[in-house]
Amino acid sequence: MSILDDVALLKEQVAALLHRVAKLEAQVAERDARISELEAELERVRRQGYKPQSNRKPPAGSEKQDRRKKPFRQHPGVFRDPPKLDDISPDQVECHEVVIDSCPCCGSRRIKPTGRFDDHLVTDIPEPKPVYHRYRRLEYQCQDGGKTSQGRAELELPGSHLRPRARLLNLYCRAHLGISLGKSCDLLSPWSGIPLSRAGALGHLAWGGKLFAPVVTDLLDLLRQQNLIHADETGWRINGKNVWAWCFSNPQIAIYLIRHSRSGAVIREALGDSLPGVLVTDFYAAYNAMEATKQRCLVHLLRELHSLRQKVPAICVKRIIEPLITLFQDAIALGKRREELSPKAYTQQIDAISDRFGELATTISTNTHVKRILKRLRTYADELFTFLDHPHIPPDNTPAERDIRSVAATRADGGVNRTDWGATAFANIKSIVQRCHKQGRQFLQYGLELISAVQAGQPTPLPLSQNTS
Repeated sequence: MSILDDVALLKEQVAALLHRVAKLEAQVAERDARISELEAELERVRRQGYKPQSNRKPPAGSEKQDRRKKPFRQHPGVFRDPPKLDDISPDQVECHEVVIDSCPCCGSRRIKPTGRFDDHLVTDIPEPKPVYHRYRRLEYQCQDGGKTSQGRAELELPGSHLRPRARLLNLYCRAHLGISLGKSCDLLSPWSGIPLSRAGALGHLAWGGKLFAPVVTDLLDLLRQQNLIHADETGWRINGKNVWAWCFSNPQIAIYLIRHSRSGAVIREALGDSLPGVLVTDFYAAYNAMEATKQRCLVHLLRELHSLRQKVPAICVKRIIEPLITLFQDAIALGKRREELSPKAYTQQIDAISDRFGELATTISTNTHVKRILKRLRTYADELFTFLDHPHIPPDNTPAERDIRSVAATRADGGVNRTDWGATAFANIKSIVQRCHKQGRQFLQYGLELISAVQAGQPTPLPLSQNTS
């Protein structure tokens, strides 16, 4: 190849490179113009008062921001109020005087006090120090019969080396915190200075189950008379065998039962054959035997309808599934707007919901999943919109799910039971703890009141809030 050919080839390569450079320059110019347009649009929006929010942390080196005043926070922070010295008894305060012997800035030891000071008040728990109670039981002899006898002090438990406060703490750890008996012993020893064995903790569980059993019976009788009851169940185990933990609750009461059966017999045992109020449940068939006005959980139904969108053909989703989802969402929204509408307008809205439901429930489909869900809707047609006629009835069973969620957490962390009596004791204690929380009562305080009443032979009091008659 001659020199002229090399020169011609080199010129072609240079021309191709120049063409590529020109093309890249055109693209850069076009992008610069687009960036300028977006910057101008952003500036215009900012002038109108819009401030973009971001969840990103401020860049490194920027001005440090107060975490409580970040502009992207959507809700105000919640902080614990500092303790006030005026609200504290003087014998509860330990004073510490903080002094320095040199300047922290330059290290000079030529410093003198100014007479000014700041008080920093903090709260702590006291160092574990068990308190021993000695009961000197004086002996008396009857001058008529000649027999001798001794009395018993208040809160003195016969044959026990622990007062009720320590026992109730152990029960609280097992039933509410959901930790095992072994862990509750590990907690009690370093934080109270009282050593406790697992066998001793098991004895406390048996004692607490018997102590609270009459109260649970009274609360169950009270629950049956309420105008609203939620019911739910979850799995449990006794000695390695599958059983069921039931929860029957409302905003004031929560009763737990652990039974080997998941049939309607447990429901009748707990609530009787009929109820004066409304029973809110999921679509489990065992609740069908109960004679009561019922509200089936629409949240369960909506979850299943959402899952069916991935299982059925698109035509079924468009014609049946999506209209059903919209229908139940509109019904829930209507229940929330009850007070905003006049009685006549509200009744008209209910009639419109019923008409839409009737059209959808009678739709014919050949898909197996759609046929199943339509059959369920027709079966429970009278139990889906009860909440629209009763203002105090919610459209879902979420309260019962919340009450029983802690039982599921205990099953995972604190373990289950090895005996039937242990399961019954756990359920009784759990019922009382939950009742106290719903009433704003301290479980420890109520437990001590109950023990005093039992020792005095008085009727067992129910855990009620201080402002409840």
